[in-house]
Amino acid sequence: MLNLYDKMVMDASGIGTGSSVDKKYFKHLGILASDNAPVVIIFKTVPKEPNNCLVIGPNFLNLNYKDALMRVLESSEGQAAFDLGNFLVKCKFPDGVNMLAFLHEENYIKKMPTKDIIVTYGPDKNGRISLDKLNELLADDMKISLEELSVKEEKPKNKITKNKKNGKEAAKN
Repeated sequence: MLNLYDKMVMDASGIGTGSSVDKKYFKHLGILASDNAPVVIIFKTVPKEPNNCLVIGPNFLNLNYKDALMRVLESSEGQAAFDLGNFLVKCKFPDGVNMLAFLHEENYIKKMPTKDIIVTYGPDKNGRISLDKLNELLADDMKISLEELSVKEEKPKNKITKNKKNGKEAAKN
């Protein structure tokens, strides 16, 4: 679960032949700095709290939900998402339950200081960075403040309504 996918090539006797397929490393995965427990990073920052993030401990989910969550995380859409939570809102568990809503309503999502999360993107110490430092690098790269890195509420633009009297459409800002 520590941000990798292994496959060992086996011979007829069931013993590995020593060659293995390249390991894949995924975004949105990390560990707690205190005890190395795996976490999935749902949002890298919290609005108005740039030094906090939202994470879940996938090991607390039942096996079916954990597998479904990991498939979504590993999908191309999951990997393309800046914050996994933006994609989870569109996804459902195998029983049809919305992923983000379930994780929120059942209190699986925890707010943690970004300094307490280590993002894992490689097999050794060189493949790890604390989330607070990663957020600073992202904000610098995007030329925005750390506060602007968090998700913002989207406001609908030019809401179109129909005039009840004559059926004409009018744009409202």
